[in-house]
Amino acid sequence: MKKLALLMAALLVFCGARVLAVDYWGGPPPGTWLRGDVGTTYQHWDFAGGTMDYPDEWDNPFGTPFIETVTGLWAWDTQWECPTEMDPDGFVDGWHCTSPEGGAIDIWVPNSEDPDGMKFIFVQVTSSKAPSDVGVTGFGGGVYSSGTWSTGVPHVQWGSPAPYGGSWYTYNYGLWVYPNPSGEVVTIEVVECTVIDQIVIDTICTREPIATESSTWGEVKHLFR
Repeated sequence: MKKLALLMAALLVFCGARVLAVDYWGGPPPGTWLRGDVGTTYQHWDFAGGTMDYPDEWDNPFGTPFIETVTGLWAWDTQWECPTEMDPDGFVDGWHCTSPEGGAIDIWVPNSEDPDGMKFIFVQVTSSKAPSDVGVTGFGGGVYSSGTWSTGVPHVQWGSPAPYGGSWYTYNYGLWVYPNPSGEVVTIEVVECTVIDQIVIDTICTREPIATESSTWGEVKHLFR
């Protein structure tokens, strides 16, 4: 998958430039939260080059993120044509959910614990069907609460048929954990016959007040800079 993108990436690395993988959503988290800011992490799975556990690209000063567990899914071993604007070579790899009960992927994201701070998380999932649930659990030395915030940005529809009666979308989700843990597990649950092609997770630690499930992006974006 993504042969053209990988070739271009290799050439750019050879020239000494920093390379970013193709981000189907189109960029970093919305608003004023930028990758590389203090307290941020970035992890990006394209499932290219045969890797399924570790991201194809990441920027996390606190450790190496990885897919911790997979339930009810198989590594996708059949190329399926998709829109060229979604993927340069027009094919996908990833995971396919074969379980009638659905499936789930747990992703470990290391961080630096801050008992006075909280963690905001922006998750992108490009798949043939909408995830049935996306959530987060904090791990470390405290007792953690978690919830969601509205990203204020739409899901991206790619306008092309996907396997098993689906349609390609890039879905996005906002999560929070309080207090900021030493690491968190992001869980993505899907229904049967879902194909997952890309997962991107951005996080940031802040000491501002907690956003809630009813918060809009306009109400929380000032927390990120």
